[in-house]
Amino acid sequence: MVDLSKYLEQAADAAKRRNFAMAVKIYGQVLQIQPDFGEARAGLRKVLFQKVAQKPASKLGAVLLGGVHVLTGNLMKLCGQHGAAAKAYERYLVHDPLAEGTNLKLGAALQRAGLNRSALAVYAAYAEQQPRCLEACRAAGALYYGQGKVKEALAMYEQALKIDPRDQDSLKARKDLAAEGALRSSGIEQAQSSRELIKDKEQQRQLERQDRLQLSAEEIEAELTQVEEKLQAQPQDQKLLRRGARLREMAKDLPGALDLLEQLQRLQPGDGEVAELVGDLRIRLQQQMVQKAEKAGDPAAATRARTALQQLQVGEARRRVERNPTDLGARFELGSGLLSTGEVDAAIAELQQAVKDPRKKNEALFLLGRAFQQKNLPELALGQFDKALQAAGTGVLAKEALYEMGGICQSLGKRDDALRHYTRILEQDIGFRDVAKKVEQLKA
Repeated sequence: MVDLSKYLEQAADAAKRRNFAMAVKIYGQVLQIQPDFGEARAGLRKVLFQKVAQKPASKLGAVLLGGVHVLTGNLMKLCGQHGAAAKAYERYLVHDPLAEGTNLKLGAALQRAGLNRSALAVYAAYAEQQPRCLEACRAAGALYYGQGKVKEALAMYEQALKIDPRDQDSLKARKDLAAEGALRSSGIEQAQSSRELIKDKEQQRQLERQDRLQLSAEEIEAELTQVEEKLQAQPQDQKLLRRGARLREMAKDLPGALDLLEQLQRLQPGDGEVAELVGDLRIRLQQQMVQKAEKAGDPAAATRARTALQQLQVGEARRRVERNPTDLGARFELGSGLLSTGEVDAAIAELQQAVKDPRKKNEALFLLGRAFQQKNLPELALGQFDKALQAAGTGVLAKEALYEMGGICQSLGKRDDALRHYTRILEQDIGFRDVAKKVEQLKA
């Protein structure tokens, strides 16, 4: 499986070294593999903002070099090809990263293409960079709300109202979100207005604190002390258990957070959201075990920890598929996990379903190639890698596919085909793995 996290780390490292061109290239390659990867989309926007902060963009130069991309994007939009429109707007923004209109068009195109996480990343990043952009704040607020992130949505609408205190859309959204947030935290099911939900100033302060995205260490400790004191008297209070778990997580006490969530799960055995929170925390704790063993320089312990992590990830993915068989993203995670644990036939069955998800298609095809390799079916593996290559076009996944195809052809004695695949990688990236050495050996 292609580990995209390492590419994000490479991009972040390049940005720190102010090698903005390399960072932009890496983020672009990651987005070719997963177009709705919000973290990569946000990283790309922020790197371009850093770049323009070092050297302000020339509006004239941007129009001369990239104006055609805006026209192309507008045309694609009219034709209903919103994914293509987004790519065109991205190309223009390389030359003029702060162009407000084009940033907003990019967010809208991504949203219409169904890439909501990427759209949110664009709007939120622009709202952070240009906090006076009312439309970006409102759009980010709406998308946060669509993802069920009430606190983050409320923060964006608050920012919008700092720009225009009379903006009716933001006023209405803030009122509705404040009421919904209060309802969720208080457990009251019916209310006429948000005022009815706030009984006193202390409750109002608590609600405002819970709506904030970040708390200081002192605020976390103070609120956690209050919550745990209340839990001693009301150990089955579900709202307190949930809030206590969140606070412990913020305090980086993952075992403590898991303990409270497991208590909550026993009280709400059918709650899918709680089950996912528990599963995610167990995986994060096991990832810490892997890191601890690696830092200690204990290969045997690290191997055991990684095996346990793989089994845990497979179990969690299987539970999510059982709860929602139509969740193709979960099927992809299950398929990739099964492949890593050696359950190849079961992995193939899941990955063949996952290719129906446009967001996972390319990587699922690549993993199917790996699966057929493990089954010693080189021709089938070549077919899947070729499909992955055709779907990806260029970028990280394309180079990975070419490398695997070169290796298979080399093992089959097809020297010319192997050389052709490896040479295509050299044309894109001479430093990719040991491909330069392989080309030299094949030519010799």
